[in-house]
Amino acid sequence: MASFQKDASRLAQDWGINLPGVTHYVGERGNAYDAAPTFGAVTAPNSGIPAIINTMVDPQLIRQLVTPTKSEEIYGSQKKGDRAVKTVMFPVIEASGYAVAYGDYEQAGDSSANANWVSRQSFTFQTWAKYGDLESEMMGMGNIDWVAEQRTAGSSVLEKQQNLLNLFGISGLENYGALNDPALPAAITASVKTGTATSWLSTSDPNAIYTDFVDLFSALNKAMMGNIDNQTRVKVVIPSELSPVMTYTNSFGITLEDMLKKSWPNMEIVFLPEAGVTMSGGYTSANVMQMFVPEVDGVETVTTAFTERLTMHRLEQYSTNARQKMSRGGWGSIWKRPMAVQQMVGI
Repeated sequence: MASFQKDASRLAQDWGINLPGVTHYVGERGNAYDAAPTFGAVTAPNSGIPAIINTMVDPQLIRQLVTPTKSEEIYGSQKKGDRAVKTVMFPVIEASGYAVAYGDYEQAGDSSANANWVSRQSFTFQTWAKYGDLESEMMGMGNIDWVAEQRTAGSSVLEKQQNLLNLFGISGLENYGALNDPALPAAITASVKTGTATSWLSTSDPNAIYTDFVDLFSALNKAMMGNIDNQTRVKVVIPSELSPVMTYTNSFGITLEDMLKKSWPNMEIVFLPEAGVTMSGGYTSANVMQMFVPEVDGVETVTTAFTERLTMHRLEQYSTNARQKMSRGGWGSIWKRPMAVQQMVGI
């Protein structure tokens, strides 16, 4: 079995998982932890919560912390700084130039890179894990590790907040998300499907929706100065609520998904709930589709960034209960190559 003491430094350095006082995983050889602990001599004088609770961590919590959120799966993830760093400058670089036919005395042709440094502010957020003596003992009778479950629940709350931070940033701070970064280009509007409607759900014709992919790819190709083609790896983000349109079938029995795969074999289509109005929880006012080239000249186009995955703070013990603050933080998302992304609304 893995050893926490061997993993601790890597977890802190690579993932920002800081667990002060923890020395072992639950179940690690040489350590015993009963799901239904006996509240006796091992407890602190002012609480029925065993002191050993604060020195052990469930491996399930670690697995949860290192598993990417939906936004991180799509846009990538990096650790930048730590919770004490409040401002960081990120480079946003665009290339420009042109080429002409070679000539021994030809002076034309030029290329350059324009670098802008954008400031980002970190945002740290918190929740509490709480557990009482009696409820822990009752749950232990059913072989439920109540303390571990409460910590896992707290981690889940922080994870959901991190996902929102990566997508929408924080109002009032220089902290933006992958869907609202000010560096993003203005969105183009989807084509008309029926009457004046542009929505994908206003039609059952896959050809009409296919046209929107062609238009968005054309806009992306223009922004990239023609440096991409149908074989280039591109990623397309679509609202989850619109995923059924991929099954739309034309008169030849070919689905929209098959049409797209044939035209762009290296196109990866991913579905994001928060990109649509219905599933965004009020964060999005319009359905949006994004198409971007994940990597340009060996440099990633976009990434989310975090300061820490989890810091477990001091365990606070009271007469018959205990609580522990849990915190996490991040920078939102940074589009490093804004010319490599295009957006469409009205879908």
